[in-house]
Amino acid sequence: MAGFFLRWFLAFALLAATFNPTGYSYLGWARDNLNAELPMVVLGGLLLLVGYIIYLRATLRSIG
Repeated sequence: MAGFFLRWFLAFALLAATFNPTGYSYLGWARDNLNAELPMVVLGGLLLLVGYIIYLRATLRSIG
């Protein structure tokens, strides 16, 4: 049961890091710093993309 909650928490953290209404998210940070810190914005986006790919593959494997 602990594994279920850990996976749920990590999925929620990935989603909240991408976008949330508080403004402390990747999209808000990328929008504000796109010109000044482009390499960091791209790196952050790629890391989030890797996280989403991992979760998508795990979901598709569990479905069958």
